[in-house]
Amino acid sequence: MKEFFEVTDPEALKSLAIAERVKILELFEDLEPRTAKQIATELGENAARLHYHVKELVRVGLLEQVDTRVKGSIVEKYYEPVAKVIQVKLQLMIEENAQQLSDVMFTPFRTTEKDLMRTLNRFVASDQDVRKEYQNTFAYNLTEFYLSQEERNQFVEDISDLLQKYKGFKKESGRRKFKFFDTLFPLTPADPTDDSDDPFDDSDE
Repeated sequence: MKEFFEVTDPEALKSLAIAERVKILELFEDLEPRTAKQIATELGENAARLHYHVKELVRVGLLEQVDTRVKGSIVEKYYEPVAKVIQVKLQLMIEENAQQLSDVMFTPFRTTEKDLMRTLNRFVASDQDVRKEYQNTFAYNLTEFYLSQEERNQFVEDISDLLQKYKGFKKESGRRKFKFFDTLFPLTPADPTDDSDDPFDDSDE
């Protein structure tokens, strides 16, 4: 598996705007190859439907078959992402269209929101003993700061190095699976004359 892969194909870009395919790629954070059946089981998805998305990810070059194992009359194909880090070329998204850019950027937000809500709902519906499992498990951080381009590049490199350190940890007793989601973007000053993004409507009926 390569360290980095930059998406330059519009077809691959479209796959990153489909929630099911993003979830498949996220599943490989532990860097362990899986069959389509194993992926479907872990995600709790229909096997036939999931297999279609796996084939599409292979077709556009985001997943690759890395092993074949024969068990009796069954041939198992194992897959893994083309690289540990898959990056999207921003210029490609801009050249496609604004909607494509929005879809690719917000699909991870939507899948992360669903994962978080599922965990929170279980926490709320659980008894005190189960809630103890969640003590010291959540972490939240939101901040704004000023960076030069060089400082921004160094910050991204530092975060990437830190993530690589922890992504190498394997599933074993005493470890539970966590999800970490971060995004960095330049802020655009608010236009006081533009209320198009105001979620509140104070106008009279």
